[in-house]
Amino acid sequence: MLRRVIAFLACWIILPCLSPGIAAEQVGTKADQPDAERIKGVWVLEEYDRPNDLFTDKSHTVQIKFEDQNFEFKVLKDGGAILQIGGTYYVDDQQTPKLLDITLSGDGGSTPLYAIYDFKGDKLRVRIRDNNGPRPVDFEPASDCQTFTYRRAEESQ
Repeated sequence: MLRRVIAFLACWIILPCLSPGIAAEQVGTKADQPDAERIKGVWVLEEYDRPNDLFTDKSHTVQIKFEDQNFEFKVLKDGGAILQIGGTYYVDDQQTPKLLDITLSGDGGSTPLYAIYDFKGDKLRVRIRDNNGPRPVDFEPASDCQTFTYRRAEESQ
């Protein structure tokens, strides 16, 4: 019996502490998944590189949600949505930089949005060009592009 307890401790407590790579494989983190799976969930806006009236009001929470091929953008205030836009999305993690295509849907039809993205730890960075211009080519500073950094919402971890 004592040998079983020691074996259990070695496999599930001691080894993961000594070799984090093995522990991550056993547990299965989002970072180990393909981007099409990793992006799924709710993300909360944490940073942006240029002032924007919609985002500067500290009482607003901006979130994006990726679910299967569906996309939802929300601005929340006092728990309720004051702006909500839906659509579809597609990620291509085989390109450099990684590509994110979003089609926003509304009463006036649909609008394509061509972005790039990357993951930095538990953060998602998305870069778009102003006025629905061509897809940005990188994350370097540019006067006509904006970068948004999101953190995964706690309920999506």
